[in-house]
Amino acid sequence: MDHAERLALAALRYWATRVTQQAWEPPEDAAAAAHLWRTAWLAAGGSAPADSAWPPLLAGPLASVFSLLQGEGAPSPSVVVQPQALLLQREVLFPQAAGKVVERAAVVAELAQALDDLDRRGLPLAAQVEGVLFALQRYAWALPSPLAGVALYDFARTHAALAAALSDDEVCLVGGDLSGVQDFIYSVSARGATKQLRGRSLYLQLLTDACAHAVLAAAEMPLSNLLYAGGGRFYVVVPGAFAAELPALRKRLGDLLFKAHYGELYLALGGASFAPEGYNVAVWNELSEQLEQDKRRRFAALDRDAFKKLFDPKQPPPPRPEAEGEEEEPLDAMAESLQKLGELLQRASVLSVQPGKGHTLHEGERTFYDVLNALGLASRLLVDEQEYRPSHGVRRRLLKLADESEVTGMGPHDLLGLRYTAAEAPRATAKDVGQYEKLERTRKDDQELREGHVKPFGLLAAQSRGVKRLGVLRMDVDDLGKLFGNKEGGIKRPDGIAGLVVTAALSGALARFFEGWVGELCRRANERGDGGVIAVYSGGDDLFLVGSWHLMPGLARQIREDFAAYVLGHEVASSEAPPITLSAGIVLINAGYPLYQAASDAAEALDAAKAHDRPTGRAKNALTFLGRTLGWEQVGETVALCEQLGALVGSGAPRALLMSIQRIDANAQQTRRHTRTGEVQFSYGPWVWQGAYQLTRMAERAQGKESKEAIQGLRERLVGSEGVAQRTIERAGLAARWAQLLLRERGGDEG
Repeated sequence: MDHAERLALAALRYWATRVTQQAWEPPEDAAAAAHLWRTAWLAAGGSAPADSAWPPLLAGPLASVFSLLQGEGAPSPSVVVQPQALLLQREVLFPQAAGKVVERAAVVAELAQALDDLDRRGLPLAAQVEGVLFALQRYAWALPSPLAGVALYDFARTHAALAAALSDDEVCLVGGDLSGVQDFIYSVSARGATKQLRGRSLYLQLLTDACAHAVLAAAEMPLSNLLYAGGGRFYVVVPGAFAAELPALRKRLGDLLFKAHYGELYLALGGASFAPEGYNVAVWNELSEQLEQDKRRRFAALDRDAFKKLFDPKQPPPPRPEAEGEEEEPLDAMAESLQKLGELLQRASVLSVQPGKGHTLHEGERTFYDVLNALGLASRLLVDEQEYRPSHGVRRRLLKLADESEVTGMGPHDLLGLRYTAAEAPRATAKDVGQYEKLERTRKDDQELREGHVKPFGLLAAQSRGVKRLGVLRMDVDDLGKLFGNKEGGIKRPDGIAGLVVTAALSGALARFFEGWVGELCRRANERGDGGVIAVYSGGDDLFLVGSWHLMPGLARQIREDFAAYVLGHEVASSEAPPITLSAGIVLINAGYPLYQAASDAAEALDAAKAHDRPTGRAKNALTFLGRTLGWEQVGETVALCEQLGALVGSGAPRALLMSIQRIDANAQQTRRHTRTGEVQFSYGPWVWQGAYQLTRMAERAQGKESKEAIQGLRERLVGSEGVAQRTIERAGLAARWAQLLLRERGGDEG
């Protein structure tokens, strides 16, 4: 591995010192130096010149990777990322229109200082590679590279990966995809779920990292060759000849995961070998097809004895005791360890990761830590510095989970990095504990709640405005395949392996939003103290949130608007459709509703949002809420109608107004017709004059002149000629249902 690490380190340091103007020492071996130079030009997408010049860095600030989008509505290349150290702050993270650009001298000086600090420590080779990677991640994520729209960090690490892996003019792109993730996370009892959910979600992220580490270790490649890990997937660059070793590695990792999870989780592996100059979308498609084939044959690599165990009868768990004083069946070792992991996560500031050699999972080793350790990447959460013990005998990556986390007095071989994870959850105050104790037993989660613990589902439902329900939100990026494809609506990529560099940059940009910024938005929602939101998962291109239902529509809208601004570099009007969009599905559930079913219901709502179409032909980019699907451009009007209706009822208008509007909406839906092409035709019909009559009677019954006039104005807006033409009743029907739920004093079975 030393040879690969030396090449990777030389590549990383070249690009870092190119910016800082520090001295760079090329490899003493002439062949290695020539290899570095050639792979740099391959990564830059150009042909090596006759002289010894390296690819030049682009001048000016870094253009956003989204400026490479093809098609109408794409942001201008003048949308830039400010050259600053990486922080979860909007003014740092979000691209902006080129205007007043921050001077890059400060961040370059910080990068130079980080390199000097590494030089003084005399680190082993592997630690040097990781140390420069972490420095570039922090200080070069917003500096330009030889490729437009690609940060120096992404370019340098991909060049390092290519330099380390290229042998006999071929490399192999290996992909891994964990199957069974949904069932593993969500198949927990709703009672006490907050203790398990976050631990399971974090474990899957750590397991993805550990599986990627196992592949890199088997191929003898450094950390720079990990292009992406998140959302249960990873991609690494290894030598082309390593493809022949994938079947044996697939079996070894499959056996280990089978021993740990008895088939509940499975790692699909695939690999596509290619010459760097010949990389194109066909290589990516070949790898994706291999992963899909491996998923369809998930137990094919098991030996006979292991395969038989799949069909061994298993004792079902005993019925859950309901009587007071009875104790639950104790958790098994894995579930107990995951529960403890989730409990630690609410207080942890640092993730300690210790790379090492993997080994067989021994009998009796059944905790999450045992599994990660067997894969060669032991990971632990550290709550504070007192839990950190510097050691001369080990090498660790100390990954800060938040910008403000601090670690001092590090061990001689330890490295400090950054790992954003959307692990936000509301913590109980003394007042919350008192409220929880007063809840009816049927609405509790059968757990003891203490100050500082994560609020249980029962309490989050009880703290919802109006009806006492939880909201479950699922969101993801629309047309992700098109986004990663080199075609209309996707990111424009140069020829050859430079296209893979752009893919790595795009993946990194999405990860910073979903793993970083979404967690920040959840934290802000929880700071209000008005119920709360638990970020069960956010990464890759999707998210899953659970919390007090009244917070979910606003949070979904904020995520959508921020994502649009993140892509375009400016705030967007509600009617504006950015070139990359999100769709969302929200469902309301009782606190004791099975979580796996809630996840399925929310997935169906998300599917409905993605099936949304418009007369303009633009599809998706929508929200499904309370069983109704709206384009995001219609959500603002619906919110305003909901607020207006709530204010009307609050000022004396009869609550029957809300039911009347819902009936008018239902009658209008019955008159809808479809054209031969499937487009909706919204017809005039009896619902118009019936609605006018009902709202006129409501106005007559209203108390006070202002209420009467407001209802009369609402009548004109809903069933007047302009309102009918604009189908306003569709938004009003949803708004009335929404307002009704917000005004309900007690939670019944409905909702």
